[in-house]
This record gives sequence, C-alpha cells and structure tokens, in this order.
Amino acid sequence: MKRSDLDLLYRSLDSSLAPGEQSRLDAALQRDQGLRDEYERLIRLRGLVEGQESPSFQAGFTSRVMKRLASESPAGAETNPSAGAMPDFQDALPLMFRRVAVAASIAAILLLTYNLTTSGNISLTASFGLTEELFPEDLYDARMALETEGAL
Repeated sequence: MKRSDLDLLYRSLDSSLAPGEQSRLDAALQRDQGLRDEYERLIRLRGLVEGQESPSFQAGFTSRVMKRLASESPAGAETNPSAGAMPDFQDALPLMFRRVAVAASIAAILLLTYNLTTSGNISLTASFGLTEELFPEDLYDARMALETEGAL
C-alpha cells in the first residue's frame, strides 16, 4: 500500500476529492487488498463513533463543583471572602512571590553597593565586581584569571 494512496483514502473520508484523485483512489482500491481492508476498517470505525451517544453532565454540574471547591478551599476563602471563589493565577502569583522578590531586590542592591564602594570607582565593571584588568573572556579560564591577579 502506497503512502500517497493512503493519503488519498484519508482525505476522501474527510472531504470530496477532485475527479482525477477520486479515479486514482478507485483504481488503487481495486488493485490493493490492504487498502480496501483499511477503507472498510475506517468506515466501520466511523459508524461506531457516529452511533455513540455523547456523554453529558447533569444540569447544575458546574455550580455544584464550584460550590464544593469554595467550601473545601481555605485559600479561596482567605483571598476573596465575599465571592467565595479561588483567586485567578495572575492574582495569586504576586502574593506567593512578594517576600522572595523583596529579599532578592534587597540582596541585589546590597551587592551592587558593596561592589561600588570596594572598587573605588563608579563604572559598569565595578558594579558587577569586575576589576579593570579582568576581561570577560578571562572569566572562562580560572587559571588565566588567577595569573592576571598575581595569585599564582
């Protein structure tokens, strides 16, 4: 069974083919037993799927679930007591990370201040704690950096 014939078969089940494509598919179906078997299998499968009833929920399902979530969730009651619903993710994100953000900001400011006061000059390299004789390409080779500073 050729891949092009199989593609034609699948497309024929979804939409109508051009007359030339339909005649190619018909010829392929006549000469290839495997393609005919696949066609029959797909037709049976389509019949089974179309014959099934779609499952549905009873009326009021959404409201019952939301009420149960609101009653079992202490986080939802604390953040929005009037609505009784859980907060949106966008609203909860700042609450979760507020302490971490404040601590990280303070640490960054302290590190920046320390680097600037110990370097003796105000520059971009000093704010990151880099000395003037240490170039960015030296950071990748620790031995070269230590030799530059005279430690080795």
